[in-house]
Amino acid sequence: MPADRKFRLQLLESARAQPAGRKRDRITRAKPETSARAVLRSLKATPGADEILKRAPDFGELALWKEIAYFSVCRKGGAARWLDIWDADHFDGFTDMQRCVNDCRAWFSADGFTTWGSAQTKTGRVNCYFNAPAAGNYVCNARLQSYPATAGAVVECLIDNSSFGPLSWSGTIDQPHPCTLSVGGHHFRIRQVSGSFFFLSLTVYQV
Repeated sequence: MPADRKFRLQLLESARAQPAGRKRDRITRAKPETSARAVLRSLKATPGADEILKRAPDFGELALWKEIAYFSVCRKGGAARWLDIWDADHFDGFTDMQRCVNDCRAWFSADGFTTWGSAQTKTGRVNCYFNAPAAGNYVCNARLQSYPATAGAVVECLIDNSSFGPLSWSGTIDQPHPCTLSVGGHHFRIRQVSGSFFFLSLTVYQV
């Protein structure tokens, strides 16, 4: 097919070699898996937990927790159906696609990468769709890692169209999100707000 007639060839010249920029940093490995005990500990340490445990004490009983779905970049399990990742970033030699698959995580960049052509958008999205086997209480644990580890990142997490509000952190976190669900399919969504971060995993527990 002929080229678009609105496009016109130009002979461009770049008379100065461009440096590669700073050395691409090493990134700290982080396991995507976590334990129900660690998630419960994090739940109890989160502001608002006392009120929820008073209303629904079963959330505090580890023996009642049953893992029903698991999502990571390299595998899904149980009642996990679909893992949709939007606007993840490929930075060769740092978080290229093969490395992200090998490490079971996806990276969402933010600021500081204009040298390589980044638009510095903060539009990363993760959608985890799973089937709740029964109506009742559930805990959706988002395991995330900020980059750099000492820097902060902010996301918004939602269950279907209901928002848990902004979540800010630095380093690697397990952040449980308690919810009451009807039987059937549900979306747990993560929306990037600011900062660079890795999505490590989402684990869903029936309580």
